[in-house]
Amino acid sequence: MRWSYSASRTFRKCQRQWYFKNVVANGRAKEPVRRRAYLLSKLQTVSAWRGQIVDDVISKVIVPGVNRRSPVMLSDAKALARDRYERQLEFALRHPINDPDLRVGEEGDEFCLLYGMEYGSPPSEDELEQAWREVEQALANLYSMDAVRSALKTSEYVIAQRPLQVPLIDGVTTISYPDVIAFRKAEPPIIIDWKVHVFGENDAWLQLAIYAIALSRSKHKDFPADFGCTPDHVRLLEVQLLTGLVREHRLDVDQMEDAEEYAVDSAYEMYCLVDERKNVDVDAEDFLPAVSAETCQTCQFRSLCWEKVNAN
Repeated sequence: MRWSYSASRTFRKCQRQWYFKNVVANGRAKEPVRRRAYLLSKLQTVSAWRGQIVDDVISKVIVPGVNRRSPVMLSDAKALARDRYERQLEFALRHPINDPDLRVGEEGDEFCLLYGMEYGSPPSEDELEQAWREVEQALANLYSMDAVRSALKTSEYVIAQRPLQVPLIDGVTTISYPDVIAFRKAEPPIIIDWKVHVFGENDAWLQLAIYAIALSRSKHKDFPADFGCTPDHVRLLEVQLLTGLVREHRLDVDQMEDAEEYAVDSAYEMYCLVDERKNVDVDAEDFLPAVSAETCQTCQFRSLCWEKVNAN
């Protein structure tokens, strides 16, 4: 079983939502319910979608430019973001989720499924215009943040969205996806996490601490040959792209212990519910529903979950 920080948050909010996403959903399975769960897992709110556009432009365009020592101009980044925005919006408004020939991996950068198209509230023009304004604002803020620009420019090599997989407990591997890992000569690495929130009030220290622990235990072919670090030496930057706020986190011993304890406890709770059973032997009824009705109203798996409940 795999554990991640985002999965743990879903699990605490609604165990059944975690079940549909992490146990049922499978794009390669023959069972229709598993394919449907997989496609439902791809539904995004408009705000999540515009955040994903920003993430993609940074990881696929801006970071490669940093590594080539050929910086991408802000105007070019915005143009690429606009092209992606328009192509994905066109795809999303067609909403081909029920097309039996739909193959996510074959759609490339155009693929996008919006939550409102599935649940009866297509995005309004105002929502879409605001989403594009926030994409522009996020990119403009990124280019004006001296602390971030300095961290990237002074790095020897930068990796975006590198999966870090390390053992956590017996039967469970933790997987983390730091937005950016910046390696520097003779200095500790930097982990950068982009946030595209309107208010930007949440402190992401726990998520970043888990990333730092995973990085300290990882080794990949594209890491420096002499790479090694401890979690408390990693520089952690939480970058709120819509507000322009940069929070730097430094871990102490207590925080590292708290982060490790959180991950182990959460993973153990999940593992006990699944308990090495095959997927066909695990049922939605084994998992607690959400406490908040609001969670249900915004859940990607709402229709699938309610079908299961009504069938019993």
